[in-house]
Amino acid sequence: MNFGCIHITWKHKKATEHTVKEFRKYHPNNPYTLISDRGFDYSELSNYYDLNYIHSYLNCHPLRLHGHPHGIYGSSKLEVLGWIHYFREACKHVVKRGCSHIILMEDDVLTQGEVIINPEWECAGHYYPEDNKLNPKLLEWISKKYDIVPNVDWYGAGGGSVFNAKTFLDNYHKIYDFFDDDFDMILENMEYQFGWCDVFMQVAYFICGKKYSVNTILTETHLTPDFKNSSYSLVHKYKEYY
Repeated sequence: MNFGCIHITWKHKKATEHTVKEFRKYHPNNPYTLISDRGFDYSELSNYYDLNYIHSYLNCHPLRLHGHPHGIYGSSKLEVLGWIHYFREACKHVVKRGCSHIILMEDDVLTQGEVIINPEWECAGHYYPEDNKLNPKLLEWISKKYDIVPNVDWYGAGGGSVFNAKTFLDNYHKIYDFFDDDFDMILENMEYQFGWCDVFMQVAYFICGKKYSVNTILTETHLTPDFKNSSYSLVHKYKEYY
């Protein structure tokens, strides 16, 4: 058992319970932090499935899409700072239980097999080398500021991605200061998608000098339509219980 989970939810009770239930079929004892982000009360669910439950009133759930009157796409800076606080608490729980890695579970992540984590992964997610390009200005800027060389020019650290929890805890203050000081500037001038965790979490690991890897046990429903008969352990964008 070298990994745990973080699952930030809101008001999709059926989807939340199905995500947890299917994960527990294969991993009944792995540490699992469920955070209600100013949403429903999931304490009964958490007691039943032995979860580390946090009921928060921060509301870091990004509801803004293209066309928002204030021009925000994804989360704001304050919401991202709240989000990484959630992530820190979950990482603490994982490390306390003797694990090194953490999976980003979401209401649309399906577990359909045993999850085996590569211990060398730092930040491992989806494979989108053509569709999810990062702005070259952002990559150039973080390269100069942090004296690092990002190993890919695209992003994919969304639902089902795996992160090294110890790396995050060791670099938390560096990551926090990065977002606190530069988030708004990056969002306005370099990367309009910076408010989504797919982007900002991957960039956070970049500034720590870590590489992005492809999570080989993870797929998405549109990429693998026959996913139920595939060998993938994790499937993202599974919306049957929404």
